[in-house]
Amino acid sequence: MKNGKKSLGCFLLLTAGAGICFGMGSRAGLGQSFAYSVEDYRKVDPALIRYAEVEGLLPTIGKLSALAIAPDGKIYVGGENGVEVFPERTIRPLDGTPGCLAVDDDGTLFAGMQDHVEVFSRDGGKTVWPSPGEKAYLTSIAADDRYVYVADAGGRRVLRYSKSGGTPLEIGAKDEANGARGFYIPSPFFDLDIGTDGSLWVVNPGYHVLENYSPDGRLISSWGKGSFTIEGFIGCCNPANFALMPDGSFVTAEKGLPRVKIYNLDGSMRCVVAAPDQFDEGAVGLDVAADRQGRIYVLDPGRSRVRIFEEKK
Repeated sequence: MKNGKKSLGCFLLLTAGAGICFGMGSRAGLGQSFAYSVEDYRKVDPALIRYAEVEGLLPTIGKLSALAIAPDGKIYVGGENGVEVFPERTIRPLDGTPGCLAVDDDGTLFAGMQDHVEVFSRDGGKTVWPSPGEKAYLTSIAADDRYVYVADAGGRRVLRYSKSGGTPLEIGAKDEANGARGFYIPSPFFDLDIGTDGSLWVVNPGYHVLENYSPDGRLISSWGKGSFTIEGFIGCCNPANFALMPDGSFVTAEKGLPRVKIYNLDGSMRCVVAAPDQFDEGAVGLDVAADRQGRIYVLDPGRSRVRIFEEKK
């Protein structure tokens, strides 16, 4: 349901008084000692990896950009000019490439294009919502039985729409009296999801935290930390993507140093799903989702596939 576009910036990894800059999946001008320090962070204790990769999905559409799992278990994969639905492998044509997808209990598909939302009913009807502004850059969308939430990285805000669209409520403005510091978004990775209790979870990526909001925009709680260790989030703006699992825990994906992890409700790390050495170096756009059986789905645009991970037995 999230954005799959590449980062526009880079981040610094400071080790031994030197900097390593990751951007668009490459390193420039680094000596041998720098390569060793990066490799140290790519290593993960095998005991922490509790998931194994199984056979994934190979969509026929190109330039994969978004992933969502519907309540009925169908898998929606967005890409160039369309959305492919599994297991049927049908393709719904679009005029453009969606950056994020969501599907509600009625089977309505919400596609976040760069600056507006397009809505497709089960019977094939289409509605286009107006752009929320000139700076709009939509990176994530989620829907429940009441609302549709949209993350606007360009406007550094979350928009809460009614199911029919209309004028949205803005969430996430700086409010020091209530502990809200505003969204810090150094690159176009800004994700959200809806909890089983109807509350909203949003990544504040520049601060390396996930924040919990009530539907009316009140900040409830937050967790997360920036850290070089496996338990934290590394870089300028991570996690880049996340999704809520059936038990309410969080599956997160990071860019720069790609890794997928699961966190408990209290924000403590439960385990690693996939380590950096399981991805191509500099992989980005690792949208994630979880089905009702707890399987983890990872969109891997660089390999043009959806990778699936199951808990080891």
